[in-house]
Amino acid sequence: MEDHITDESTLKFPDGFIWGAATSHFQVEGHPTEINNKLSDWSKWASIAGNIADSTTADAACDFVSRYLDDIELLSGLNLGALRISLNWAVLCPDDEATRRGQKRQSLNPEGVQYYKKLLSTLKARGITTFVTLFHFCLPQWLAEEGGWLGPRTAEEFGRFAELVADELGEYIDYWITINEPLPYAYQGYVEGSWPPGQKHHYVNAFQCVHNMLQGHALAYHAIHKIIPTAQVSFTNHWRPFVPVNKWNPLDHLVTHMRNRVFNHLFPNAIKTGAMAFPFPLTLRTAIKELCRPIEGLKGTMDYSGVNYYTRDLSHHSLEAPFDVFGRSSRGADSEVSCMGWESYPDGLYEVLTNELRQYSKHADGRDCPIIITENGFADLFPAHLTEDGDWSLTDDYRIKYMISHLKAMHKAIKKGANVKGYLYWSLLDNFEWAEGLKARFGLVRVAFPTQKRTLRKSAYVYAKIASSNALDNGSGY
Repeated sequence: MEDHITDESTLKFPDGFIWGAATSHFQVEGHPTEINNKLSDWSKWASIAGNIADSTTADAACDFVSRYLDDIELLSGLNLGALRISLNWAVLCPDDEATRRGQKRQSLNPEGVQYYKKLLSTLKARGITTFVTLFHFCLPQWLAEEGGWLGPRTAEEFGRFAELVADELGEYIDYWITINEPLPYAYQGYVEGSWPPGQKHHYVNAFQCVHNMLQGHALAYHAIHKIIPTAQVSFTNHWRPFVPVNKWNPLDHLVTHMRNRVFNHLFPNAIKTGAMAFPFPLTLRTAIKELCRPIEGLKGTMDYSGVNYYTRDLSHHSLEAPFDVFGRSSRGADSEVSCMGWESYPDGLYEVLTNELRQYSKHADGRDCPIIITENGFADLFPAHLTEDGDWSLTDDYRIKYMISHLKAMHKAIKKGANVKGYLYWSLLDNFEWAEGLKARFGLVRVAFPTQKRTLRKSAYVYAKIASSNALDNGSGY
């Protein structure tokens, strides 16, 4: 038994374990004139009627740009020692004629650099570990107009962006995340069509997008390491266990296998081997086979595993679409679900940490590859008939139950040998939840958006107690 497991009643975590929370720029910052965020594809997308479920926009979001000092105080008051943020690529690399002509960008937008330098230096001064994401779903609009991640220049521009960030902000960054959730991004943008660029059922484009993101990741990884050789650089993978609905049905097993190999393993396996590998029968398509060529500089570009985990999917083959190799989804009967429709399934986190990640647990030289849980959380629904300042969302027992059960699963995985070094709850603040708008509330801190008033939820106090003691009551009295 590991020496950090003291007894059955108290689940003690390893010394130095990182406890924190996560955010992303578009979801929290807002659009102040001094750092104009209306330069990204998501800003444009959110302004189009029908694209956001509750018809809201991220124009104000959490007004984090103006209020980050107070929010850092909240973070510190909760005994949390880490914050994940993302950088606004569109702000730091705005459109300019020279770049349009293909000239190499020489510097970042000084206004954007000034803001992020103030934010990051404040975090460092408070002793807070910084996780910084370079691409969290938002493209500069000028690159989106050139084809986005399907365009020939985007990977190169991303590598240059990473190089400039490393040069101007690198001293303030502890952990780098090049790209957040590449497969969900490609799926939502090119298959579901619910995110920009809004294409539907373009599977080849989705896989081309992933291929080009792998190129961009490799370029960014090496650019960062050239300037900061000791940097910790990775990406975040959205892990979702896929389970066949009917264990006796071979077609359900087929679609489950396809989903797992593509949605969970396509990106990390490509980094391990240096090339994308698709399961049969996808490789029968010439366009997909062409994407399987080795990508220069890709192999081994992962210093740690960034794990985003929320839920599982029950997968089944559909007779209505018999040639759809990805089948259909459902969830467990009578399961507790978030307002996103996501089932609470902590056993899935244990499965990911102990089984699915096993093939990525070692670097090529034999060293252990550490794991950071970079997102995990539960969303409440904001009821339309209640006011923002009501007490309805402060006693968030479902969120607490979700958190405790997943922390227990994580601890069990650590006891089993999983090299988990930290946990970042999603999210510190209620925020703009992409196509869902403002109705899905993930925050430890409630945000009343009309007034921007912050209020700590019960879950925040529970999480603070766990982080402070670096332990969890197995009872659980927290």
